[in-house]
Amino acid sequence: MAMVGSESSYALWPMRPSACLALIRGREPPEVPMKRLILVLGVSVAVLGSGLAAASVLSAGPSPSASADNESDDGGIHGGPISRFHTVSACKLADVSALRGNWTHGDYVSAVGALGDSSLVPTAAQSDCGKPMVAVGHHGPPDFVLQKFEARQRGSAEPETPGS
Repeated sequence: MAMVGSESSYALWPMRPSACLALIRGREPPEVPMKRLILVLGVSVAVLGSGLAAASVLSAGPSPSASADNESDDGGIHGGPISRFHTVSACKLADVSALRGNWTHGDYVSAVGALGDSSLVPTAAQSDCGKPMVAVGHHGPPDFVLQKFEARQRGSAEPETPGS
């Protein structure tokens, strides 16, 4: 039995009296088995729930978005239904007649790179060849960004409007 003021009596002090008596007699306090039971049940439910969630995800068929992507309206055409810049006189670095279908800007740059002269690739990358028509002629940031930049350079920054 521990004496008051000894080192071991201080370890029992914050416990309830019934728990102290149970420890002194060599038995576990009555609330310890209940806490263990609740802990074991909680962990079991968490493991079972995550296992069921993983099983339902792994056993599911293809997602609806994957099937919707396969049924796009591009008609199976490389480059899709987008109108692209294919002017032969402007795209002289490679033989564009060898490119099939609605070829893209990446197709053009790859064709130039396949010629073997790596010094032409940056020029091809900066060209409009194969880009969507809405992007042709737009080299650099959008106009509103340029306007803000110029306003800040002049020192007369325009007031910010919400959403801009």
